[in-house]
Amino acid sequence: MVVFSWVLLPCAVVLASVATIRWFLRRRQTFWLRHGIPAARNPHLLYGNVAGLVAKQHTSTILQTLYREFRDRQLPAGGFNLFFSPMLLIIDRKLIERVLVQDFAQFQDRGLYASEKVNPLSSETLFSLAGERWHRMREHLGPAFGKGSVRTMFPTTARIAQTLVVYIGAQSKRRDLEWTDLMARYTTDVIGSCAFGIDCRTIRDPGTEFRAMGYRAFRCSLRRMWKLRFGYAFRRIADALQLCVNEPCVERFFLQLCRSTVLHRESYQLVKRDFLQLLLEMKATGRLDMTQVAGQCYSFFIAGFETSASLMSFCLYELAKNVTVQQKLRASIVAALDETDGQLSYDMVMSLRYLDQVVNETLRMYPPVDFLFRVSSTDYAIDRVGTIPRGTLLVVPVHALHHDPEYYPQPEVYDPERFASGAKSSHVRDGAPFMPFGLGPRHCLGATFGLMLVKVGLVAMLRSFRFSLNVDRTPEHVTFKPRSLVLTPSSGMYLNVDRI
Repeated sequence: MVVFSWVLLPCAVVLASVATIRWFLRRRQTFWLRHGIPAARNPHLLYGNVAGLVAKQHTSTILQTLYREFRDRQLPAGGFNLFFSPMLLIIDRKLIERVLVQDFAQFQDRGLYASEKVNPLSSETLFSLAGERWHRMREHLGPAFGKGSVRTMFPTTARIAQTLVVYIGAQSKRRDLEWTDLMARYTTDVIGSCAFGIDCRTIRDPGTEFRAMGYRAFRCSLRRMWKLRFGYAFRRIADALQLCVNEPCVERFFLQLCRSTVLHRESYQLVKRDFLQLLLEMKATGRLDMTQVAGQCYSFFIAGFETSASLMSFCLYELAKNVTVQQKLRASIVAALDETDGQLSYDMVMSLRYLDQVVNETLRMYPPVDFLFRVSSTDYAIDRVGTIPRGTLLVVPVHALHHDPEYYPQPEVYDPERFASGAKSSHVRDGAPFMPFGLGPRHCLGATFGLMLVKVGLVAMLRSFRFSLNVDRTPEHVTFKPRSLVLTPSSGMYLNVDRI
């Protein structure tokens, strides 16, 4: 009898655990139905409405499908399940502005999880910080990303862009040069120099440790996504378990790199015109400590190098496909350079109007970050939807909005004239949403710097080379790599290059 009881006990525990998990998942699956809020149909018990996410499909593809479903049902927003997490997809333009701007006080936080003990750098980034800590850090960092500070980083960016041109010239006959990777090496060198004050040299040598650690920091996996969702939904349990979202070795590398650079500068009283120097001035006045300095350098690098590289590579991709646009852009660059005796300057690069149009149209078609998200701090009522419970994660599908024909006629056509001053309704509708850098108080603080490094790189390349599509290796219609946090072509990007 005793033996029989010891056999039954483990079985009973297993059965009870399975029943509890199934009950929990069922509750999450029926979350929107129980709250009387319209939602996507037939969520899977485990995968919700995002089956194939990361493994087979990019987030932009899945969110666009949900966006069109709710559009067809004439809803301003609709619920869906990201695995076991109920989320609300906002599709109405005016509702998006309310959430991100007018009612920002109720939607300040992004709901990202990072443990201060296990991931100290990630927990100090503007992405992860919430509430008053976010407000203070944003206020401290504002001047570091202003136009004046970005202007001081221009000479470093221009020098590295010239290194890029020299490298392309030496490799121009290669047909195996993958341009998404090359653009990431360029942005790594620029941001590594401006954020950490070091010469990364990844353009010439892609095998550097700095590049490898940057790649690992940005690597996307289903396991990492599950951790993020678990940490958000069960923060106390995650803290107790010391849940590690980002690889500790990556953060240790960047923390040690920042500490050694700071020690070198302070020991030799070196002063450089870069982002790190601005942070050191804040550290000297007690506004930041060493971990916060390293955290902001880490954030600057992680937020900028892949997003800027994505923008640059898709710019080159569309220019290679659209020869007329490429010729017009090059003509405007050459005309501007004639007025400066061939010298790049911050004012010249940033005032090129047609370059603005080309970059903006690329950002419309290929926003590097394809969605935004916020957490409701209170119950929130939405007309024709219902009352959203406190703690709900709201998602804004940027890529889907930018590809809606109601806003942008023929959205799959690359047309920089959409962003010409006084563009007609045949190109773009009045009030069309455009938010590649977000909207409201939590918009991307580094947008000015990111645009500067992208434009400098494009100007430097287009003045020296003509680009065409390598049709044998790069398709006319791009698909996105599922395992990527930013939009990246799944089959790589290969271009033909001819020196001018």
